[in-house]
Amino acid sequence: MGRQHAVPGFEQALEVFHRAVERVPAYAKFLCDNGIDAATIRTPADFAALPPVTKDNYFQVYPRNDLMTDGDIGVAGIWSSSSGSTGRPGYWARDEIAHAQGVVLHGRILRAFGAHRRRTLVVVAFAMGNWIGGTYTLRCVEGLAARGYPVSVIAPGQNLDTVRADIAELGPYYDQVVLAGYPPFVRDVLDGAGPRVLGQDLKLLLAGENITEAWRDRMLELMGKPGRAEDTCLIYGTADAGMMGHETPTTIAARRAAEADPLLRLRLFGDATVTPTLVEYDPAFRYTETDAAGRLLFTVANAMPLVRYRINDEGEVRTAERFAAELRRAGHALRTRTCTPSSGFLVLRGRPDVAATFYAVKIRPDGIRAALADPRLHEELTGKFVLTTVTDARSRDQLRLRVELRAGARPGPGFPRLVATVVTARLEAASAEYRELRRARGELAEPVVRAVPYGSEEFRYDVKHTGLRRAG
Repeated sequence: MGRQHAVPGFEQALEVFHRAVERVPAYAKFLCDNGIDAATIRTPADFAALPPVTKDNYFQVYPRNDLMTDGDIGVAGIWSSSSGSTGRPGYWARDEIAHAQGVVLHGRILRAFGAHRRRTLVVVAFAMGNWIGGTYTLRCVEGLAARGYPVSVIAPGQNLDTVRADIAELGPYYDQVVLAGYPPFVRDVLDGAGPRVLGQDLKLLLAGENITEAWRDRMLELMGKPGRAEDTCLIYGTADAGMMGHETPTTIAARRAAEADPLLRLRLFGDATVTPTLVEYDPAFRYTETDAAGRLLFTVANAMPLVRYRINDEGEVRTAERFAAELRRAGHALRTRTCTPSSGFLVLRGRPDVAATFYAVKIRPDGIRAALADPRLHEELTGKFVLTTVTDARSRDQLRLRVELRAGARPGPGFPRLVATVVTARLEAASAEYRELRRARGELAEPVVRAVPYGSEEFRYDVKHTGLRRAG
């Protein structure tokens, strides 16, 4: 037992495993098919030898009812659909265990915003409907209100005018307003909003994609809160399992310090050219490991239990002790605060299967997103983009990048060329493969950029904006 207690969250993960073996028909068959004797799984090392489950080898193989406890579809309290960024959407069930954990995790974020003692309006501007962001946030805030938090919630979804009207009309009755949404849509809400919106004490709850610190600073300027980075929080969440982790004042401060200090950046993020997402996670709720390829594996109690589930996100797991030691070795005295004594940190690098392929080079959206936040560009652009690989009239592959202009922006005729130059420089810095492609192909390796007016059809929201398109 001592070894189990030595690894934070392992005891809970082992319980999830045994419950799945005993009561989830699909998982019992999965282990049998892989020649695993469940009785031999006792230690963290034993657990680490279990084959990961994936969408391809598990969730798309067995009937949905067999993925549930006791094979009973009725244990699904609420269904959500993924946005389908890697292909066909998946359907994921949540139950009261998932809801209770979500309430606790949202409570930690809102407590950091002071919502346990200040009247707070949460405006949910995530997509409502099949997708997890809107319904998950709505239910969790309702759960906090039931626990005595002085919080209210309204859920306009992704209607720009309605979101602004809700903040303007209801916000003055509250001490603060938390705007929850996908980063590109949140920028649309704030960009051009009048004083009835921007005059509120605004906080931002974000999810869906990585953000840059330059983007965060721009939002804080719009809100009239320069330097108040702690008034923002980015969630790392998935339709599969809800919230996996979230930013805290500690993670934000460390990330911002790393962008200014190359030594600290190297210690925390290695040679990453785009600063990865950095979040705190609770191993008692989300037992997290990495495989040999650096992909994150999650074990989570839910209506559809996840045991060493590989979603294909790449990253690293750090204990609080190791994280603090890396800060000290780089000469930083930042105090490492966590929500619980066992909490650790996740470095999220992104997903290799969410990328455009151009001459066999993987181009990830984070690099494009960071390039469009460049000071030479961001005053003219919303930050949304569509990247596609197509075949031109001469049967050559071409990388096409469409970017959305801000409302009222009218850049000069050389602006698309400037965008191409900035993006090319960022891609060369991020990838040796792309640098070689650029050397060999010259301008043919550069993106062909077209700037389109604000609100063009390809940038209208459905679930969340997806920057990559498959040419078909």
